[in-house]
Amino acid sequence: MKTSPSNIYRDTDACVPGGVYLCQVSDTVSCGACCGLFNVHNLSRVALAERLKHRSRAFARIPRTVEAIGDFAEAVRQREDREPPLADFHHCPFVGLIGDGLTRVGCLLHPLGQGNQGVDYRGLSYYGGMACRSYFCPTFHALAPRHKRIIRALAADWFDYGLIVTEHRLLAALFEQLEDGLGHPVDESMFPPGSGPAAEMRSLLALKLAWPFRPDGAGGLCHYFFKDDLYPRPGLDYRRLNRSQSPLDTILTELGSVIENPARLRDAEALVAGRIQ
Repeated sequence: MKTSPSNIYRDTDACVPGGVYLCQVSDTVSCGACCGLFNVHNLSRVALAERLKHRSRAFARIPRTVEAIGDFAEAVRQREDREPPLADFHHCPFVGLIGDGLTRVGCLLHPLGQGNQGVDYRGLSYYGGMACRSYFCPTFHALAPRHKRIIRALAADWFDYGLIVTEHRLLAALFEQLEDGLGHPVDESMFPPGSGPAAEMRSLLALKLAWPFRPDGAGGLCHYFFKDDLYPRPGLDYRRLNRSQSPLDTILTELGSVIENPARLRDAEALVAGRIQ
């Protein structure tokens, strides 16, 4: 009997904070953002996928010993050989592509990883096995369950999904504006696969990926979401813009906007409002 979409995650949902599992979603959708996945220079889907495939194939060839795993990590660092844009956000050399076709992001040290024979090697990572097993990003705790289910259901692949799912402040503000406009809450049932509403919701979420008011550099698309706030996003200077605070201020801030003049602010507001409407 085919499992209904509402029951696919029943067991995993019950085991995580916030009641909605977000890490390994499907054969092609998963998130490795907490491993510093996107904290790389010149971030692009193609370049990052190639980097991760190389790691996965190289790791598959090494013996599972402490020395060999340590040598692998050093070889990754030597090959990639650049300090990440956000220096205090560790980029783990053991995040790679997993699955039969290397179609989603995952941990090469995980006990379910190919070739690991059930042994958990995550204790050899930078933060250690306990952190890897127990950490859940703020989205688990902060975002409404109905909103998390929408994000999970609409995910296209690991790249798009990993970049948006940790953006809990941005997502909460987008859903707030959407629900205020509609006059009622939204849930997963309103965005069936292949429907117009699903396509429109993906377009709204895609603001994160292609936001024209975000400068290059300074981490770019990478989101530092840990609670120590080492890399806060600067707010807009409304005094300099000779404007009162925008009703979309949280969205503009969380998209990393740099706005030089009132006309650009109006353009940014119009772009967001258009996607919401």
